[in-house]
Amino acid sequence: MPGESNQVSSSSSSSSTSASKLTGPIVLPSHQLPERFYLGGPRISSFRGEASKSQREPEDWVASTTCCAGTDSLGLTRLPTTGTLLIDEIQYDPVAWLGSAHVDKYGNDTKLLIKLLDAGQRLPIHAHPHADWARAHVNRNHGKAEAWHILTPGQVYLGLRQGVSAQDMLKMVDAQEIEVMLGMMHCVQVEAGDTVYVPPGMLHAIGQGILLVEVQEPEDLSILLEWRDFQLDGRKYGHLGLGFEKAITAVDIDTLTADQLSTLVTRAKGRTDSNLLAPQALEYFRMDRFHQDATLDASFQVVVVLSGNVEVQPAAAAAAAAAAATTEARSTSTLKAGSTTLLRHADGAVQFKVQDGAAFVVIRPPL
Repeated sequence: MPGESNQVSSSSSSSSTSASKLTGPIVLPSHQLPERFYLGGPRISSFRGEASKSQREPEDWVASTTCCAGTDSLGLTRLPTTGTLLIDEIQYDPVAWLGSAHVDKYGNDTKLLIKLLDAGQRLPIHAHPHADWARAHVNRNHGKAEAWHILTPGQVYLGLRQGVSAQDMLKMVDAQEIEVMLGMMHCVQVEAGDTVYVPPGMLHAIGQGILLVEVQEPEDLSILLEWRDFQLDGRKYGHLGLGFEKAITAVDIDTLTADQLSTLVTRAKGRTDSNLLAPQALEYFRMDRFHQDATLDASFQVVVVLSGNVEVQPAAAAAAAAAAATTEARSTSTLKAGSTTLLRHADGAVQFKVQDGAAFVVIRPPL
């Protein structure tokens, strides 16, 4: 979270990977980054059905082509089927991974950073810049919009109930008046199945005890207003190397009205289709939840199984099987609860069949 973003451009210019080893679905192992500055991690291990390893591994980076701030490789996903980095495979054959329409519009950029996040303590008050600000001030291609699909209930903090001046906010940050700043923010009770969209620039903090699936723009780029009770030097790392007077210009310190707040939270009980996101989030990413069988078009996509088992196969597999034309690479795969799975655009349209009251989330780039 602190420091500069470090989205990587691979030095690899070619790949000798066998195409069969890249045929999806590719089930991704846990990828919890070590020794983070806030507590968490056991809920991720429990969700995945694994033994807990540490109290400071609160983030599991899934299908990541983004580096943790200030590092050259930490955070990058290595594919279990090939041992190669996902970013290298995408750069070698972007159309196979992302599709020609995506590449024409966005290049080799997946547009996604996906995490499982376990808040072992309340996260610090912070914000992420808009892409325009990031390009102008830190030479980055993205800002950081994000959305949280809530798996365990708790409280989150979003925006300011009453706007303040930059001067007053900087004074509170300098004095680390945490209780005052928290008291100025909207405190929102969230339940399992709710989804929260956090626009770029918005102050936010995730409350202790929440486990969530997070989708973001692919940058690790944060402005920290709080660090008092965390294992990091916010005065040094909290402002992207620009100083807080400049960094605060990326933060929305205006009033967030109750009506505006209501557009950011999609309640589980109010959804009428699979889409989990507020309309304004769809320019950045897509996130859908399914409780029933579904067929989805070809896309770079990540599947997180929340409960039960989910069978996945090419949409045309049944017809191919009837014609005795299936191959091992095109067979049905069963995805278990707690799994995270990657599919390429080249895998084609896919059919999901739920078992045992299953639920799963699919995350895809914007159209």
